[in-house]
Amino acid sequence: MSRLLFTIAARTSGWQLYEGEHGRSWFEHLGDARENAKLLAATLHEHHGIPTAVVMDMGRESVLLARHG
Repeated sequence: MSRLLFTIAARTSGWQLYEGEHGRSWFEHLGDARENAKLLAATLHEHHGIPTAVVMDMGRESVLLARHG
């Protein structure tokens, strides 16, 4: 089973959280985006066994923040 990525990306006035390729939520503060992404990823893996990861889009690179499964 492929890993579902939750990606946090900087936007003009906040942070966009993507679930796979789809925009899910927008946050004003980075901490709120990280907290929400980590909770979603952990819960999805815990309840449904889906491998997940949370990554931060840094332009040319991505940084892994959390991984489940």
